Amino acid sequence: MEEMRGCASDGNIAARIAFTLAKPTHDREYPPPVFMTPAQQLLLAATLTFVGAVVQALLALKSGAWKERRARVVFMALGFALQTGFIYVRGEEVGQCPMKSLPDILVFIAWSIVLLYFLVGSAFRLSLLGLFTAPLVSIMHILALIGGFAPYPPRGKINALIELHAAVALIAYAAFALACITGVMYLVQERMLKRHQIGGLFYQLPPIQGLASAIQRLVRLGLLLLSVSLGISFALHTSVSNPKIVFSWVVWGLYAVITILMWKHFTSPRKTAWLAVIGFILPFISLWIVTHA
Repeated sequence: MEEMRGCASDGNIAARIAFTLAKPTHDREYPPPVFMTPAQQLLLAATLTFVGAVVQALLALKSGAWKERRARVVFMALGFALQTGFIYVRGEEVGQCPMKSLPDILVFIAWSIVLLYFLVGSAFRLSLLGLFTAPLVSIMHILALIGGFAPYPPRGKINALIELHAAVALIAYAAFALACITGVMYLVQERMLKRHQIGGLFYQLPPIQGLASAIQRLVRLGLLLLSVSLGISFALHTSVSNPKIVFSWVVWGLYAVITILMWKHFTSPRKTAWLAVIGFILPFISLWIVTHA
């Protein structure tokens, strides 16, 4: 009797399978596809927030209401909070600080740029820094989203010094990025002065001498942070032939030369701005090289 029930049960299963296969494709039930992980959703929301900050700033400039700074600060703060949420959730996904792939590195630098924006923007009286920062951060986010976020290979115990070394180096790169942004602000203001385009944007830019001073301070800050990171690499006994260390020293050498040129006044403020803008090309390219080495 039990054998007959088993056969009947097997027959029912076979019948169900045959019915499912015969069912039209559009009537079958499939689990909904997952296009973005929760971390990527947070990053997309952050990107849209920074784009909104740019739009709001441009509209404020056009209407002459730029002094109402609450809205742009809210946009930047919300974007920073979403960035922080991404780093936390992504860190939970990979089981460590997300700084090992190029997309993760781009987001971490973008996060550091916004952090430094809040820390140094008011100190240097760079009232329009957010308008120039948000587009760069948005572009870095978009490149990261296009690149995709793959899982990390399994690894052993995490060394806190290694994580600190990488984090400080990336924050140094963020300082160089802010120096680049400030250099762009300087060159824009200088161009407006030469063309006598005295308008709404011009009146919101800091004094041009202040921008030149801010570039020098940001370059020195980045050089100091990168020096600390390289100092930690000595404590870790990292091989000097490591591609990351090699390119870090190349970047350090570049900005050390720029710092000396600024300190000795061998370059005009305009050339200093160009050095800050063009100089950031090397660390930006080196990120791709070392992550694919």
